[in-house]
Amino acid sequence: MKPWSQLAATFKALGAPPRLNAPPWLLVVLFAAASTVVVCYPAWPGYMSYDSLFAYEQGLFGIQTSLWPPIHAYMFRVSHALGADTWGVFLLQTFTLFFGAGLLLHVTAPGRRMAWILCAGFLVAQAYFPTLWGTLFAHWRDVPTTSFAVLGLGLWAAAAQRRSGWLLAAAVVSFCLSLSLRYNGFPLIIFVLAMMLWRPFFGARPDAEAAIRRRLVMGMTLGVLVAWASTQWRLPDLVKLPKPHSWAGTQVFDVIGVSACADHNYLPPELTVGRPITPAQIRKAYDPRHMNLSLAPKPGVTKFVREPARKAMREIWRELMIKEPGCYLAHRTLVFQEQMGMMREGVFYASHGGIDPNPFGLELRRPALAQAVSAYIVRNADDLWRRPFLLHVAAAMLTVALLWARRSEALLALAMLFGSASYLFVLFIAAPAADARYIFPPNIFCLLISLMAVGALVDQRAKGLSRDDG
Repeated sequence: MKPWSQLAATFKALGAPPRLNAPPWLLVVLFAAASTVVVCYPAWPGYMSYDSLFAYEQGLFGIQTSLWPPIHAYMFRVSHALGADTWGVFLLQTFTLFFGAGLLLHVTAPGRRMAWILCAGFLVAQAYFPTLWGTLFAHWRDVPTTSFAVLGLGLWAAAAQRRSGWLLAAAVVSFCLSLSLRYNGFPLIIFVLAMMLWRPFFGARPDAEAAIRRRLVMGMTLGVLVAWASTQWRLPDLVKLPKPHSWAGTQVFDVIGVSACADHNYLPPELTVGRPITPAQIRKAYDPRHMNLSLAPKPGVTKFVREPARKAMREIWRELMIKEPGCYLAHRTLVFQEQMGMMREGVFYASHGGIDPNPFGLELRRPALAQAVSAYIVRNADDLWRRPFLLHVAAAMLTVALLWARRSEALLALAMLFGSASYLFVLFIAAPAADARYIFPPNIFCLLISLMAVGALVDQRAKGLSRDDG
């Protein structure tokens, strides 16, 4: 066969609609409920750091800033009003994640038995990769961002199987809820949304898809606009929120990192209140794991202030992008390696480990059990074969295998893989820290890619053996 004919045959095979199974709704609910109990019981009512406590406070007393998207605070507000305090959000984000994953795997897996094997693999992987389990234990926006994105995937798969416009609309709503929880959430789902527009029902008759595509465009546009508006105006009075300064922290981090790399003091005087600081002191202060660790007091290092002049920092940052591009990339690469668990020392911030002191009376229900599980996470997170970068390597390799095998599932895997890579790229240039929690959304996407690919490739292998036997 000629190369162009081979290529055409490959694209034709990929364009064929995959075999989809009717979703066993009740069984998926039971899977999600059982998984939620396993995850939530030890850390009840969910670990809380400064960020989540701040969101809880704003949920109770009103939104004052858009530094963090307000939707998380609204979730706490509704949970509190229903008498569930913080644990309502804990249950919701966990159940939603496992329900969405279970739905996706059951609809796309080659058979019910394989679907249950893949679902069990999804649950076991949370404990095998400590950075996944550790993140799930906490009230971080990264978890509901991921949960609603995965639910959107599951609902889309179910919509394709049933040719249901209502389920497709529910998938769009779920994706937009995910988008409203993270300013950098759009890259995660942009390729999935594009594929949804192209193949709403995974390759049904062109006329049937054309009819639904127009409505889908309007629904997506409206949903994205509402998600964006939720970060600009607060509810219920629709007061315009002040612009966030989230980029300022990253710029401080970058200038310190570039100065340490270049062995030159590029810091504005405001950062040390005019006190002198040497390049050697900057190198000693610099920690690629976190901006706050770089600013923390250290013996023999001039003390930094937490809120330097943003205008001066912004101007210096822009100059350094042109003057020291090599050191900027070296600094961002170090942060990225820390984030992905690629450094020899291991993983940074695998879990929060508890609830910070707070005036709301929030505390762990089972502190001894929570401490034991947190110790397990910290003890095993640095194991080379449990680090998060392996999830991404596996997903990339298995997607290539799907393409090689001409499996139609490869297109969805590609959309999810490109979304994961785009999310990581945004973190590469914008993350003010190398927290393992930040990469939870692409980690889960890559885990799902790997599970779906394993199911499809095992099915391919089984069919090949059957033909050989015949």
